[in-house]
Amino acid sequence: MSGQRTRDALLEQGALLFARHGVSRVTARQLHEAVGARNESALHYHFGSVDGLVTEIVRVHLDAIEERRAPLVTAIVYEEWSSELRALVHALAAPMAVDLATPTGRAHLRIVAQLSHPSLAYELPFRPKDKPAGATVVKWLLEALAWLPEAIRTERLALLRAQLLSGFGLRAQLLDDRGSSGAGAGAAATQLFVENMLDMVVAGLSAPPSPEAVTVAEQVDICAEVRSP
Repeated sequence: MSGQRTRDALLEQGALLFARHGVSRVTARQLHEAVGARNESALHYHFGSVDGLVTEIVRVHLDAIEERRAPLVTAIVYEEWSSELRALVHALAAPMAVDLATPTGRAHLRIVAQLSHPSLAYELPFRPKDKPAGATVVKWLLEALAWLPEAIRTERLALLRAQLLSGFGLRAQLLDDRGSSGAGAGAAATQLFVENMLDMVVAGLSAPPSPEAVTVAEQVDICAEVRSP
């Protein structure tokens, strides 16, 4: 097996193993056995370590998501939909939905769901170092929800992130467990899943905050609370 083929096989088989068994439970030996590598130093040569392989799998996934999201952002600008919550959430979710169609894509969704710490929702999505298309959508969401108290808006966007990551991760696991002919498989079922998720998420984002939530929001700095040890 050539060096490039070995590298590609490690990316594919590694994703499947990490999704199935958990990122922390897969060994270098298992990875080499999965790709039939004669040289047990192949993993180290291409990725440095198991952690290096995981990092590259996530990078490949995020780059693919960004590439799919970019034309959706362009369409939002063209249609002047930057204040339309459903269009914005769709731009976040639709690129992820594509991955439900393939075993490797589903593995990527499951891995990202495993690795995403909740605290990231309060920090990374609001920083310009994010992928440009994703950062643009988040900026528009912040503007569209500017009518909310800041602490409530922060919490809602954190929940949006959690719902997308966990929802797609769980859906991917369901499809893997039931097989391509099981319940939830097929393009129509995936579309229903995505549209229903959009309905629920948009309803939550746009719901008027309760008096109780507003009262508490006036008393806390939610970002400081989350960052506290």
